[in-house]
Amino acid sequence: MKWNRRPQEQDGTYIFSGIFLVTHKVKEKLTPLEIALIYQDIQQFVKANNGVDFLQMYENDKGERLFFIDQINKEMIDSGEFLEEDNHCTLMFSSEY
Repeated sequence: MKWNRRPQEQDGTYIFSGIFLVTHKVKEKLTPLEIALIYQDIQQFVKANNGVDFLQMYENDKGERLFFIDQINKEMIDSGEFLEEDNHCTLMFSSEY
């Protein structure tokens, strides 16, 4: 099944560079390849835009939606005020939010 990134609602400086977390529901319903392709897509999107909105949405042809949420942005990382474990991004179904 193919997951397509939907247009972001606003710009941002989130870079999805921290610990990559995936919910149990996502692990149960998506293949490891699908998860890897979504992660690769967000990394390419961040690089092309020098940062993006903290919330990215993916949708499949069945209308199922995934939220990919980053916790801290580039400025927060650069400030040094946050612990390494504060920097994480989570892939989840929209229904889990």
